Amino acid sequence: METISQQIRYTSQPIKIGKTLWRLVIKECATQRDLEEDRKRLCTEYQWNDEGQWQPGSKWPAYNINDTYYGMPRRLSKLYEREKETVDFLIHEKSIAQLSLFE
Repeated sequence: METISQQIRYTSQPIKIGKTLWRLVIKECATQRDLEEDRKRLCTEYQWNDEGQWQPGSKWPAYNINDTYYGMPRRLSKLYEREKETVDFLIHEKSIAQLSLFE
């Protein structure tokens, strides 16, 4: 399926993993079939910085679709954990837990 729309809705602050900056992006992604049904979904994508330009994770030199981690750094889980509440809120429509003022 060909992706039609990829409007970015959220971009995380980057973190350094090894020598590379990585960020998590939440964007609209809709296939032709989704557009026929008049709907769009949000999806996540890891991006890495290559000499000042952000690249999708699929262009990472060690990218491997057959690997559990797609050939990307395993420490990306640290970035995901940091952004988990935002992902849950934007994609899964879960409310963000609020801290009590009296704790």
